[in-house]
Amino acid sequence: MPLLQSYGGYPVVSAKKMGLEDYYNKDGKEVAGMAWGGTKNPPGQGRGEAPLIVPNQNYFKNDPVGYNALVKLEASRHWMNENNYNPKFEITPEIQAWRKKNFENVGVAGQAYLNDDNALRQTIISRKIAGDRNIPNLSGNALSEVKAVNEKLLSAEEASKPTISQSIMSAMGMKQK
Repeated sequence: MPLLQSYGGYPVVSAKKMGLEDYYNKDGKEVAGMAWGGTKNPPGQGRGEAPLIVPNQNYFKNDPVGYNALVKLEASRHWMNENNYNPKFEITPEIQAWRKKNFENVGVAGQAYLNDDNALRQTIISRKIAGDRNIPNLSGNALSEVKAVNEKLLSAEEASKPTISQSIMSAMGMKQK
């Protein structure tokens, strides 16, 4: 299985190139990767820089499925944040129970999902797009929102690919007018 080099038009960039290799080797060992840059990320996570995805170089060794899932998850987070997407699906009792079980006792990392309904809905959409099986069953409205976000990502990914002419010109070192 080939590793995704981008998703939704958000390129994947190595931790080494971004200067995050030491972070992932030390304090960020348990961090699978991150959505870096964009207009909505906080300072220290590339705010104002081009949005991209930075996987942890140690986390997905010999796991292309997990790596590609991370890329899709972070791309969907980027897209929802950059487009001020506010999912509207109902937080059912099953989703509420899942929320409590997964985020109540995980400290600061879980606070946004525990206390912010928009963040919870967004993480559920991202996780569904990534193929996470550890999310609650989703209703028709929630599944419609997942589909809508993923369609936007797929359209953006297609639009970000160079045309055949652009690829040939680039390979020949020619600039486009």
